[in-house]
Amino acid sequence: MAIIEATRAMLLERGFDGLSIEAVAARAGVGKQTIYRWWPSRPALVADVLLEDADKILATMPHTDDVTADLVSWAGTLAAALTTKRGNAMLRILTAASLEHEDTAARLRAGFSRPLVESVRNRLLAEHIEADTAQAAADALLGGVVYPILSEGQSYSRQRAELTARTIVASLARRRAPRPAPAPPSAPRGSTSPSPPDTYAGQRCRNRACGSPGGSRSGR
Repeated sequence: MAIIEATRAMLLERGFDGLSIEAVAARAGVGKQTIYRWWPSRPALVADVLLEDADKILATMPHTDDVTADLVSWAGTLAAALTTKRGNAMLRILTAASLEHEDTAARLRAGFSRPLVESVRNRLLAEHIEADTAQAAADALLGGVVYPILSEGQSYSRQRAELTARTIVASLARRRAPRPAPAPPSAPRGSTSPSPPDTYAGQRCRNRACGSPGGSRSGR
């Protein structure tokens, strides 16, 4: 759509603060009312563009038998995407748009931040990490990657994101919930369990001083 493409191009050129509905309309060759018919505000238009781009950044979380490798790979991929020119610009615009309009902020959280956190949380839950701990670790990993990228831009390295992931997973090693104990094997059909020893009979013998047949009893 011409309006979306014009908005995306102008965001990369001017940033969020330099974008106006008038400028987008002129670039797209439409009237302002056409834009307002579909988007009630500038932040709403920007949110649609950002969420469309976010789909290309929200990488699928790997799910192998090595949780450390999975999270390291995921964090590195996220960092690589957010430190490209386009990805870094998108992250900064997303942050600025979220600060301006609460409805836009809620949409961006639902379409960008929350799926990222849930990817990490669900992967940790699969390793029997307690729910509260998994949530805190997911927040820490996402914040530990995104905040430095906002501060440092494209100079942030993929290796730092991977080290952050390794550090967080290592801190969880002693906090895993115990795995359920395996059920005991069932007895084969038709088999019978051995009878327990007759401990009562043994006790009677001790009380009566049992002897061999024909033997004498004490006390006579």
